[in-house]
Amino acid sequence: MLKLTGRTVIGALAVATAVVGSVVFAGAGTGMAATKSLTLAYSCPFPLIGTQDMTVRITVADLADSAVVGQPVPPTRVTAIATVPSSATLGLRLVGASTVEGTAVASTAVDNAGAVQNVVANLVVAKTNIPASGSFNTIATGGTAPVTFANAGTTTVRVGAFSTTLTPRRSDGSLTGLGTFTSACTLKPNQNTLLHTFTVSPA
Repeated sequence: MLKLTGRTVIGALAVATAVVGSVVFAGAGTGMAATKSLTLAYSCPFPLIGTQDMTVRITVADLADSAVVGQPVPPTRVTAIATVPSSATLGLRLVGASTVEGTAVASTAVDNAGAVQNVVANLVVAKTNIPASGSFNTIATGGTAPVTFANAGTTTVRVGAFSTTLTPRRSDGSLTGLGTFTSACTLKPNQNTLLHTFTVSPA
């Protein structure tokens, strides 16, 4: 029989909520394309419980299908949803947590016709009520600063790694024994991380 302690099970919550912090940059120009989604698996190392694997569903709206060299592209809207397992809910309740919230910083590899740049996105993991039992969803939203491309040609957007900082709280708003913690997550190998492809035209 598996023995669960409050701190051990919270690690699973950290993984699930951390994954929700995954956000990407995508799109350019003024021509809007359809909303796109991608589901990926991540490995997230934590003290005591070791590396945990989790998946995240990333949805990017208002994708643009073109850009022009030297002209900044606007940010896109990103939503990421992860389902926190019931075992993590149990762990949170054991340490007295009623809510969880946080932030995340994600990286995306944008290959602009051979010139690869790392586009960083910042987002917020919304304050989420923790149920008495069972699984629940956490939602993160955010985006990037405007980006300018130097090369004309085909440009691709691939989802990368991320780190997340999380804070569980009691019903009165005070911290639990876990305090605030940060976890770094990397992509599992052999996945298709391509989210979007578009063309950058000469100025």
